[in-house]
Amino acid sequence: MKVLQRVEKALAALRQPTVRELREMLLSLACTKEELAPYVTEPAQLLYGRNVIGRTEEAEVIVIHIPARTATRIHDHGCSAGCALVIEGTLRNTIYRNEGRGEAVCASSEAILREGQLMDAPHGQIHQMANPASGRTVSLHVYAPPLSGTKTYRAAEEYVLDYVI
Repeated sequence: MKVLQRVEKALAALRQPTVRELREMLLSLACTKEELAPYVTEPAQLLYGRNVIGRTEEAEVIVIHIPARTATRIHDHGCSAGCALVIEGTLRNTIYRNEGRGEAVCASSEAILREGQLMDAPHGQIHQMANPASGRTVSLHVYAPPLSGTKTYRAAEEYVLDYVI
């Protein structure tokens, strides 16, 4: 079965999935670099490529491509929870905490993920994904419900520098 057919079948089976069920779904897809290659897009309006390869009312599956030495903006996932599987390359995931200062957030933890490793994005989590390496990073993400109402943030240090300068 082709990758898009597997994604469609897996999405059709989801009913208000938990993060654990989303993880199990991603792993069950058994996607390879070669299968996902046609769906990897170059950055356009964002600093990374983003391609929705499956979507239902319950969830959506997205292929993310982060070029070498590039990062996403610091963001949350709105009303969604999800998880991601690194398909190719290295991914640095930095978790932030909001201390009630609006868009200013502080880094609280960081993890390096390699091919085949998963990360969770529970509801309410604020994070930034980065590719610290010289090659590209490709990851497969699933969110439930489909992403909406996402918000971006700035590191608290940026506000301090803006004030000092």
